[in-house]
Amino acid sequence: MFLNRKKRISKLIDTISQMQELLAKLSNPSNAVSDCLAATEAILFQVSQENPTPKKTIDLLQSIHSSFTALKGLAYIEKSSIIPIDKQLSALKISFEEEIQVKLNVVFFPYKASMWDSLETIYKTAAKDEDCVAHVVPIPYYKLSKDEAIPTYEGELFPTDIPITHYNDYILEEEQPDIVFLHNIYDEYNTLTRVHEQFFTSNLRNYTEMLVYVPYHISSFVAPKADTHSLAYDIPTVENVDKIVLVGDYLKKAAIHDGIPSEKLLVLGSPKLDAIVNAMGKDIPLPNGWAERVEGKTVYLINTGCMFFAGIPFEALERLVDFLSIPKIDDQSVVIWRPHPLTKISIMKYAPYLLDYYVNLTEKYIKGKDKLYSGVILDEAEDYIPALKVADVLISSDGSLLRSYLLTGKKVLFWDEKEPKGSLLPPDVFYYAFDRSEPWYELVKKFPTGYDPLAKNRINIAANVYANADGTSGEKVFASIKECLFQRE
Repeated sequence: MFLNRKKRISKLIDTISQMQELLAKLSNPSNAVSDCLAATEAILFQVSQENPTPKKTIDLLQSIHSSFTALKGLAYIEKSSIIPIDKQLSALKISFEEEIQVKLNVVFFPYKASMWDSLETIYKTAAKDEDCVAHVVPIPYYKLSKDEAIPTYEGELFPTDIPITHYNDYILEEEQPDIVFLHNIYDEYNTLTRVHEQFFTSNLRNYTEMLVYVPYHISSFVAPKADTHSLAYDIPTVENVDKIVLVGDYLKKAAIHDGIPSEKLLVLGSPKLDAIVNAMGKDIPLPNGWAERVEGKTVYLINTGCMFFAGIPFEALERLVDFLSIPKIDDQSVVIWRPHPLTKISIMKYAPYLLDYYVNLTEKYIKGKDKLYSGVILDEAEDYIPALKVADVLISSDGSLLRSYLLTGKKVLFWDEKEPKGSLLPPDVFYYAFDRSEPWYELVKKFPTGYDPLAKNRINIAANVYANADGTSGEKVFASIKECLFQRE
C-alpha cells in the first residue's frame, strides 16, 4: 500500500474511533452508525487488495463491521455496547500498522526531453527500489513567442528504455503521489516556456506532501553576489516546494540569503553530472554521418545558450560566424554547433528580425552542406552526450553544457577574454577566446599539435565546486528524500 493511502486510512480509522465514542451521547445515533459502517467497508475494500493478505486486519475489520451492524436502527445506544468496538479498534490500529507494508508512489514530471538527464538517475534509483513504484509522466507545455503560445509535448522523444505514462492517463486526484520530482517550478513566471496549469506547483502542492525541485540546469561555478537575488529562488513558487536540490554549499548560502529556509535545501549535486560520469566509461554511438566527418579531425563544440541572440544579437552573430569558420583556418578540424533547444523561440520573441537569417543559416547552409559551412555539423539532438564525448575543445560561455563538460577534463575555449569574476574554479583552467595575448585564431592553430599547457590544472576540477561529482548524485537525492519523508512520518 502506498504511504499516502496508508496515512489516509489510518486517519479514517481514527475518525471511526472518535465517532464511536460519541454514539452513546447521541439522541439519534443512526446516521453516525451508518457513517461508521461505510468507513469500515471502504477500509475493508482497500486492505483486501493487499498482497500478502493482512488476515488479522481483515478479521478485525469484519468484526467491527458486524458490531456496528448490530447497532444499526437502535434509537439509543448503551455505553456498554460500544466498549467491545473500542477494543476492536485499538487492536485494528496495531494490526494495520504491523501488517500493511508501505510502498512509495513516486512520479517524475519532466517537460523537455533534453532536460530529462536532470532527473534520470533519480528515477533509475527509484525504479530499482522494491519498496517504490515510479512513473515518468512528461507534461505538456507552451513555447512562448512574441505573439502566441505554441502547444508542445515531447513524450515521444524520451529514451526508449524509460517507460512513459501519458499525462492524460495519470490522474493526480487518484494517485496522490508520495513524492513528486520536478525540474521546472517556474509556473507562470517563465518567459520562454510555460507548463500547463494543472502542473503548476500551486496545484501539485494539493496532491503530495513531498514536492522536490531538481533544477534542469547545473548552476554556475561563479558564486552569486551577496547583494543580488537568483531567479532560481526569488520567485513565489519556491514556497510550494518542500525540498530543493543544490549542487554546492555556496548555493545554499545564497538561497538562505534569499530567504529560503535551510531545511528545504539539500546539497547533493546534480544528476546531470551523473550522466557525464556514466557516459565517460562507455562507447557512445555517434549520430548518423558524424563518424566519417570527425575521424582524424580536431573537433570543436560550440555551445550557445537560449538567450544567445537576445542581448546584443549582431555582436553575438559576428562572433558565432567567426567560430564557424575554424575549419578554414585548420582544414583538419570540424565544428559541431549545438544551439540551445529554445534558441528559435527565443529569436522569435526577442529578435524576430533575425529569424529568417537563423533559419537560412541552419537549414539551408549548414544542414544543406553548403561549401561555406562544409566543416560544420549542426547538433539539434535531444541527447548532448555524443557531442561532449567526441569534442576535443568546447567553445562556450558559462552555461550548463560547460559545467557538464568540466567532468571530461578536456580543453575549454571560454567565450570571453578572462576568467569570470567570482569563479570558484582554480585559476588557469580555461583558454580565453578573446585574450589578446593568445586569441582563439592562434589557439586553433596550436591545439592540433598537442598544445595544452593547462591540462594538469583541469584534473578533477568539477569536484572543487560540485557535490557528488563522482556519479552518485541521483542515488543520494533519492535516498535523502526517502529518508526525509519517513522522518516526517
